[in-house]
Amino acid sequence: MNKKNILWIKDTIEEFIQREPKGLVIFRWATATGKTSLSCVIAKKIDAEIISADSRQIYRHMDIGTDKISDSVRSDIRHHMIDIVSPDETYTAWQRKEQVEWLIADIHERWKVPIVAGWTWLYIDMLYKNFNMPEVAPDQVRRTEMEKKESDDPWFLFRELEKVDPNEAMKHHPNSIRYVLRALEIYTKTGIPKSELAKELPVKRPLLMIWLWREKEDTNGRINKRIKQMLKDWALIEENKNLLQMWYTLDHTAMNGIWYKEVVWYINGEYDIDRCEELMKRNTHRYAKRQRSRFRRYIMDSKARPKDNVQYELIELESDDAKNAS
Repeated sequence: MNKKNILWIKDTIEEFIQREPKGLVIFRWATATGKTSLSCVIAKKIDAEIISADSRQIYRHMDIGTDKISDSVRSDIRHHMIDIVSPDETYTAWQRKEQVEWLIADIHERWKVPIVAGWTWLYIDMLYKNFNMPEVAPDQVRRTEMEKKESDDPWFLFRELEKVDPNEAMKHHPNSIRYVLRALEIYTKTGIPKSELAKELPVKRPLLMIWLWREKEDTNGRINKRIKQMLKDWALIEENKNLLQMWYTLDHTAMNGIWYKEVVWYINGEYDIDRCEELMKRNTHRYAKRQRSRFRRYIMDSKARPKDNVQYELIELESDDAKNAS
């Protein structure tokens, strides 16, 4: 991102915070947008602390495949919601919302600026849509049983969710096992569909929503380049080997994410390295496509049905080809 955009974002945030001292800044983007460096640059300039909105950065030992900020940067700029659970632990959206609300209040009390930054839509929407999240404890025994059924019969869980909560099923891809299973768990425990329990409420505090947009061709080019580099320097493969040695397997939800499952398949001898790279690229491109689709829906929603107490800002990032040409 060029210096002009960085300066504009800095000034926009400072004006917002001056007007709304207890406001919250949210950076929202899709995969391979180049957001990590931007959030750190901005946080340094305005004395902010960053709350990660990435669903996989919560897991310890999973650093390369989740694009975590380095320890050296975190020692300089305080980050939250990173490395808080092990890959075999369950961490619910309700737990997440409770902890993030506490963090925002704590950061405000210390006269810092809280910035929520990431691309996990549920984590962002808990603040933007202020969902009334149901407090339902996870049932690990039943989860194991259901995951076994899913393993034996792919999309079994999604079909079950369609039966009991079709509105919630429409929000998820059948392969999003983690979210589908959680929705089924909530229905089983409460007898009420998650789509009815998790109601959208007015925003809790003033929000500055900054959306970063990068075009498909540029995004996919960045994805391909990063995947090739991770496999070339062997870092992601070594990380997966270490996780397997700690007895974390594909039976754990954390390990079923993109860039982990494909590498585990390679380590297990199911594919060669070229096929592993091909699958990583394909699956990441599909994920990025879903992100762009949802991104467009929210941009349209902000224009057609803007929320009270929310300031929307969209930044279209210059392509890498254009930057190189200039």
